[in-house]
Order: sequence, then C-alpha cells, then structure tokens
Amino acid sequence: MRHFLDKLYFGSGLLAAFFLFMIGFLVMAQVFGRLFGWMIPSADDFARLCLAASSFLALAFTLRRGGHIRVKLLIERLSPGAARIAEIGCLACGTVLMGYFSYYCFDMVHDGILFPDYTVGLVPIPKWIPQIGMTIGVVLLFIAFVDDFVCVISGQAPSYERNKSENPEDRHAAHE
Repeated sequence: MRHFLDKLYFGSGLLAAFFLFMIGFLVMAQVFGRLFGWMIPSADDFARLCLAASSFLALAFTLRRGGHIRVKLLIERLSPGAARIAEIGCLACGTVLMGYFSYYCFDMVHDGILFPDYTVGLVPIPKWIPQIGMTIGVVLLFIAFVDDFVCVISGQAPSYERNKSENPEDRHAAHE
C-alpha cells in the first residue's frame, strides 16, 4: 500500500508539473503567435485553468515532501510527548478540513455535470472539467493527511519530517 500511495503522490506532482509546462507553452505560443499575427483562442483562460489544476494537484506531493510552510514555534517548545499530541491534533484538524473540502468539491463537480455551466471566453468549457483538477488535488491531500495521521498515531514520524531530513539539499543547507 505504501508503494502505491507514494506513486500516487508522485504522479499528482508530475501532473502538476505538466500543467505548469502547459502554462509556459501557452504563454510562449501567444508571444510568438503575435509576431506572426495569429492567436490561440482563450489561451489566457486555458493558462488560468492550468494554474488552478497545477496548484491543487501539487498539494499532496508538497505535503509529503515537507514543502509546505509550517510554523513550529509552539511545537518546538513542547516536550516530546506534548509535541506528538499537538502533531496528532494538527493532522486530525487537517484531515477533517480536507475531508469536508473534498466532499464539497466532489459535490460541486457532480452538480456541474447535472446542471452544466460554462466558462466565459472565446472557447466555452463546461466548468466541471477544470473543477475536476481541484477535486482530485483536494482528495489526494485528504488521503495524504489520513496517511500521515495513521503514521503518527502508530508512532512513526510524519512524512514531511522524514522526507525533509532525507532531502540532500536540506542537509547541505543545514551544514552551511
């Protein structure tokens, strides 16, 4: 199961990177297209939708790699036992919030399929299509929170702490 989840998080990170690449491609195509007098219809709309998908799809991967900003002023000052309880509390809150957000994102996509609404632009797109990227990203973040919550409950360190200490760039920066 661990191998599958790690591949799932990595895959979401790759998909987020793909959407970032698409933003760059669309911008460059628009720039060069203007030189030759042509344009890509709704390129800015597509770039905006790629940005939303990229942002949400990267959340779980970033959490697992320890890339999110964490304010540890309070947790660092607690005893190890109290710090573990605080970590469990934070992960429980994150799990509940992402579960709530996941449910309503899924509900939003479901309603968008039942009652179609379209984006405004030269190329109208059903809104549920770009909302799928957000929903998948939020559901994966929920799964990542559940994963870390279970790990911490079972006595292991959360992934964002383990991966932060395993990252060679972080170790190199700590020695400087």
